[in-house]
Amino acid sequence: MNTETIDTGPMAEGTLNVAEFYRDATVLVTGGTGFIGKVLVEKLLRCFAVKKIVLLIRRKQNVSASDRLQRMLEGPIFDRIRSTAPDAKELFAKVVAMDTTFEREDIVDDVDKAKLCNEVQIIFHVMASIRFDEVLDDAIATNVTSAKRLYALASSMAELRSIVHVSTFYSNCDRKYIEERIYDDVPYGGLDHIQQFFKTLSPAEKERMTRLVLGDMPNSYVFSKKCAEAMVGREFGNLPIGIFRPPIVISSYREPEPGWVDCFHGATGLCVPVVLGKTMWYYGNPDVKPFMSPVDHTVSGMLAAACDIYRRQCTILPVEKPVPVYNFTFEKNRFTYGDYVHLVGSGLQTPLDRWMSRIKCRISPWKIFPQILLWLMTLQARVADEILAWFGKRGSNLKVVSAITTLANAVEYFRCHMWTMDNSNVKRMLALLSRDDAQRLDFDGEQIDWTDYHKSYAKGIAMELMRKNHRRQQQCRKASTGFLGKVLVEKLLRSFGVKKIVLLIREKRGTSSAQRLQQMISDPIFDTIRASAIHPDKVFAKLVAIDTDFTCDEFVREPYRSDILKEVQVIYHKDVNVIQQSKTAIFKQVVFHVMAAVRFDLGFQTILDTNVTVPERLYSFLRDAPQLQAIVHVSTFYSNCDRLHIEECVYDDIRFGGWENVRQIINPLTESERAKLMPAIISPLPNNYVFSKKCAEVMIQQKFGDLPVGIFRPPIVTPSYAEPVPGWVDCIQGVTGLSIPTLKERLLWYYGDPTACPALTPVDYCIAGMITAACDIKARHEQNRVRESFDRRVSTPPVYNFYFDQNQYSWQQFVALVGAELPTVMGRKLCNIRTRITRWKILSRITFWWMFFVAYIGDMVLSIFGKPKCNVSLVSGLRTLADAVEHFRCHTWTARNDNVKRMHTLLSKADKALLEFDVDHMDWKEYFKHYAKGLSMELERRELRRRQKKKLDC
Repeated sequence: MNTETIDTGPMAEGTLNVAEFYRDATVLVTGGTGFIGKVLVEKLLRCFAVKKIVLLIRRKQNVSASDRLQRMLEGPIFDRIRSTAPDAKELFAKVVAMDTTFEREDIVDDVDKAKLCNEVQIIFHVMASIRFDEVLDDAIATNVTSAKRLYALASSMAELRSIVHVSTFYSNCDRKYIEERIYDDVPYGGLDHIQQFFKTLSPAEKERMTRLVLGDMPNSYVFSKKCAEAMVGREFGNLPIGIFRPPIVISSYREPEPGWVDCFHGATGLCVPVVLGKTMWYYGNPDVKPFMSPVDHTVSGMLAAACDIYRRQCTILPVEKPVPVYNFTFEKNRFTYGDYVHLVGSGLQTPLDRWMSRIKCRISPWKIFPQILLWLMTLQARVADEILAWFGKRGSNLKVVSAITTLANAVEYFRCHMWTMDNSNVKRMLALLSRDDAQRLDFDGEQIDWTDYHKSYAKGIAMELMRKNHRRQQQCRKASTGFLGKVLVEKLLRSFGVKKIVLLIREKRGTSSAQRLQQMISDPIFDTIRASAIHPDKVFAKLVAIDTDFTCDEFVREPYRSDILKEVQVIYHKDVNVIQQSKTAIFKQVVFHVMAAVRFDLGFQTILDTNVTVPERLYSFLRDAPQLQAIVHVSTFYSNCDRLHIEECVYDDIRFGGWENVRQIINPLTESERAKLMPAIISPLPNNYVFSKKCAEVMIQQKFGDLPVGIFRPPIVTPSYAEPVPGWVDCIQGVTGLSIPTLKERLLWYYGDPTACPALTPVDYCIAGMITAACDIKARHEQNRVRESFDRRVSTPPVYNFYFDQNQYSWQQFVALVGAELPTVMGRKLCNIRTRITRWKILSRITFWWMFFVAYIGDMVLSIFGKPKCNVSLVSGLRTLADAVEHFRCHTWTARNDNVKRMHTLLSKADKALLEFDVDHMDWKEYFKHYAKGLSMELERRELRRRQKKKLDC
């Protein structure tokens, strides 16, 4: 190719005029949710007056493009804009998400395609698969084919000024000297031929062929990037396009904040052991000088490159115009890998940590020393994980060591080789910047003070580790079952003539309200409706989803807020609110509030916010409902379990000045300070869950006694008795979870009082009681209005202890009933020996130790065959559950249940057939036949979902 060119434009300082280039421009970005992409979007919003930023975002794990964008904008990288820009909302409104599917030739739909072709002026293609161990055809599909389809679309863009194709400096790492040009020397007949013969290969053949085709190239990532560059030069040289080659991209230098990082790939991931104070030696040449660039410098270079590509397009007259290439590397001011480890350690907090890091982390030219240390680290991690497992904790040390080892091996090639290069185009860009643009786009790598840079480097990694741990805890806290709520919705759809059920659903783990509604409908609990209804689609069409956010006072936005207050009925559950209009007066204007955080080990503030503040917001909102007739607040029978006899009344005996004063005390405290105070505040109650339920009852009595509200107290809720199918269950908590070892015929004794009698109720009986209580609350409220007109004192709110004591079984009898349904004769005979409730805590501990030992051996065998280990984690979860409900296995309570009995006597025969909830007349032996079968079916469903998820992940 003849690359002779004639530059007709000025070459003086300020030639690029970057600020004007981006003014009122529409910028298209792929990979905008990644590490470099986030910084690019943030920089464009904060420093340039762009008109719009369009992000092409793929749906990922059922999370839509708009949801992924919203989640990204809520991240800490945009905190600087939120805190400094007075028009932050207007700035964020410039960012638009567009659904994209790079697996198709048309990556967007026709409507979006028309918008892009008419509006887009600048394109940054940042998206890439950076996995080094990917099969070659998969890497090519992501890194080459996706780019090809994007640029084919760009060919139709009328206003297009510039395209920046982000590659990597190592795309030609099989050469020692790398020039700023495209090397079109793809072996084996070129890219098209490689793609063609890979189509006919099996997965095993693809892996073997990948290693052969790569040749001197270290991995499929850099090879695919080389192929992408060759494709750009060969097929899209007529476009205003340039190739930008960044080296190893690391944490930010100054923007948006020093040391910011949100991923642990490459060099950053290998520094995690330094920050954590671990010992880790890596094989490599300590004298090798790597090319590294802070992410903010990289993004500034990309922004300048886009402007330079446009300048070249307008001012360079070529004989045959080449695609400009920018090697974003700087020869001067480099450090060695040996110095790099010391520089990272210099940012640690204490002098001892800084000194010890020089010994603990090193780059060794002899492979045997890192290998020996790796064996010792693996042994140490395995021992640590096993010790944690014995105490019922879930260890992750071995997993961390394995991940770091895999990463170290993947980038070993780059620690052993050194390159030289030409970067004339990058230097020319620097010279063409005006003073203002040079301040706005600081990317001169030769001016970086690496000592100053690494002062924030370790801190940034530590901050991201904390954020990842916090997100992991939030994911665990969001886990919920919807056990009661699903049965309630199913019962109303199947047994009552509802007109519409509107579900107020919060987003959960990136899944929208509409998606969660579809997931709920697909649950087996609705199979009865599907089988019995003539038109089941019409039945399910009555369900409508609305997004809800209970973390703020305005938890429902307009126009839905006004519509809800005008609707007839609201049914609200943990993650689902239902508003229903019924043909029968019995269900008019009724609210069922079932939402609760049921984990006993949640943080004090979290559980009070969920179980007290949320119902407070809901009931304040319902004051404006003009035709409200009843609210059923679902509490728990154990909200006052510090008493052995529980009346049907609210006990306002919260210590430390009452629930409002407790909330004021804990608000300014840290989480650790709250954890220290919690036992003293909740005493003598056993956990913060029942304490929060007690606070909610007192709050209702004090603030909402004038509303038609009643408190419904169910005991331990177990699988269904008859509806929708006998034995149905979809959560494994409390008593249900503790029954699993019995069904699995495992040896496990629980500490408790074997003669104590638990209060149990099937979920369908509980739902029937709640629906009946709603009718009773309405009738009582109307009677109270009459009494108040005669100045009579009225007690509110009514309390329903859903407790029955005429047909009880002890804990040991409960275990025997579950074991009586085992499939084998020997299993039934040995059940009373294998599973027991014992008064001797030491016996319970011994059996748990035995369970952990067996689980450990099982996981060892699985690891030998390369299978995922789960036994220790299962036993750990069982141990946590057993400890959480220990208090309830050691005591027996009595209670008044006059209101519940009265409700049952007032039901007509037809209503009793529709709403059966008299637990005193249940046949427990018949019930437990279905109990064991239903729990076994739920375990099978979970195993099936796990396998399906594994297949999707693969």
